[in-house]
Amino acid sequence: MKIPYTLYSKNEHVKSKNEPHNLSEQSRYVLTFAQKTHHFQIPEMDLFSQQLNYKPFFVDLVEINVKKPTHIPFDIHDRQLFMFFMLKGSLLYTTSSKIPIIKIQANTFLMSYYDEGSYLAYAERGQHIALVLSIHPDWIESIDQEYYNVQQILQRFLNGKKSYETMGQCRMDRKIHRWLYKIYSYSQNNKGALDGNLRKYVSLLLEYYDSLLEDQDKDAAYRIKGFIEEHYCDVSLNVRQLAAHFFVTERTLLNIFKRTYHVSVQQFIADLRIGHALLLLDQGIGVKDVYMEVGYADERSFRSALERYQKRKK
Repeated sequence: MKIPYTLYSKNEHVKSKNEPHNLSEQSRYVLTFAQKTHHFQIPEMDLFSQQLNYKPFFVDLVEINVKKPTHIPFDIHDRQLFMFFMLKGSLLYTTSSKIPIIKIQANTFLMSYYDEGSYLAYAERGQHIALVLSIHPDWIESIDQEYYNVQQILQRFLNGKKSYETMGQCRMDRKIHRWLYKIYSYSQNNKGALDGNLRKYVSLLLEYYDSLLEDQDKDAAYRIKGFIEEHYCDVSLNVRQLAAHFFVTERTLLNIFKRTYHVSVQQFIADLRIGHALLLLDQGIGVKDVYMEVGYADERSFRSALERYQKRKK
């Protein structure tokens, strides 16, 4: 199984220090079966990554100690399917142009998939610890149990056209913590036993997550985000229309969305529209055709939004 992603791959000034000394003293968790360990150190933070690449799984236990808020760049090498468990702290995932994807809160987990490309993880001051599992899709397809919701995710991963998608973010209870402990604390030096242990507990995690996804449609922020992604090119799309569609007040809608995705509804819509517009402009399409295509009523409002976007990205 190929390594799914690389941290700081394009930054020549940030190098990994392989096999950090006294890892047990520097990290809260030690992945005893890790094949590789990395230590990235820059003025803003220390990052420890303990990795196992053992098909059909890639396991990465990441611990980040942040002195000053920072963006952590990483490159995904092929379209990948992940389970992500936030053990401590929180991380905001964005595109390379800093369009928000999801803010993963402390003590939550979710499934997601990402296309090949460059992304960022924004970490605020403090300690952040995550367990990342990349799962080979063939293994999920081979599982006998009927995980209806997980299979739906798999089909979108295999056949969908979206560059990325995040599923429902769920709270981790004692059961989840117990199963995760069985994974990262495993210490037997036997590949067959390690393989069986990973398959057992990842299966249990998938089954439990599948049951939690029954409530996915009740996740208002997720549904709002999906609706915006489907309709952002509609010139009539605005906060008032969204609030009416989801039967909430405008204030409630704005608060729900920002609390989950760490960005305002208005900025999220503008970023989608301008990101789309820039792709069209790169193809040589004229401004007058572009602004109507991506959801702006007139050229003046489009140019104003484009200017604000470019200022934020500087």
